[in-house]
Amino acid sequence: MAILSFFLGAGITWLVMSGLLSQIIMLLVRIWIPSRSEKGVIADQWLLNSGVSTSSRWRLLGYWHDTASYRQASSELAGLLADKACLSNQDKVLDMGFTSYDQLLVWLDYYQVEALTAATESERILADAHHYCGHFSQLNLERGSVSIMQRLEEGSFDKVLALDCAYHMENKNAFFQQARRVLRQGGSVTLTDMMLARPFKDRFEQRLVTLMARTCGIPVKGLYVKQVYESMLNRCGFEEVQTTDISEDVLSGFCFWFSQHYGQLSSVTRSKVWIRLRLLVWFIRWMQHRGLLRYHLISAR
Repeated sequence: MAILSFFLGAGITWLVMSGLLSQIIMLLVRIWIPSRSEKGVIADQWLLNSGVSTSSRWRLLGYWHDTASYRQASSELAGLLADKACLSNQDKVLDMGFTSYDQLLVWLDYYQVEALTAATESERILADAHHYCGHFSQLNLERGSVSIMQRLEEGSFDKVLALDCAYHMENKNAFFQQARRVLRQGGSVTLTDMMLARPFKDRFEQRLVTLMARTCGIPVKGLYVKQVYESMLNRCGFEEVQTTDISEDVLSGFCFWFSQHYGQLSSVTRSKVWIRLRLLVWFIRWMQHRGLLRYHLISAR
């Protein structure tokens, strides 16, 4: 009994001193009480952009084809989406769920869209957008999620965009229905999103994925296989659905870059501030290992 108590005490001491105990506790909290707090969102932006630019606030997985720079990878993903949507200076655009003012500058400054309505749930990101993009007269900023689309005028937009955020939407069907309503005839929705590579093998696997996804604030009920995803768009009134698999240049690229980025900076920061991003990378790698996760560029008219 005394020996067991000794080893138990030594084990607990090691867990506390190594910081592993706090990590385990935080993981359990993230599983049972998933949070996308304002403080966490801003911390993620700071960590991702550390060593890049003090004025940059990108918060994307990025497109890592022929680049090792986070800022460049984020710009490339935004450009990939814009080119797929064929953005022009004659377009009235709705950007749902934007995660940084940087992407708004891409639509406004580089593609010079005629009008842009952009919505985010984050008060801090909205404030940054007002500060850095407020001088654009064609910009209208809104705070909220898909629900705010209900008060937008029917047929008032040429393009609806959702850049690297749709996998956080709890009701993707509602988003597509509202996107169809606010788009003029011939308009298009373009987004990047995670998809299931295959159906779940059984209920146990589904429950396991649900548990892992909760740590990242990703609702599993919003993840679909490609065929179901395309059918959902068709049912919501879209046609000419196109999907392009960019998993290797997004998911694998981000995970590889992040492991190096974390290795360079973790020694000068508190390890627990990285927990959200490390859990996201863990989830992506775990899902890829099981052959379950893909990342697509999607467009529909």
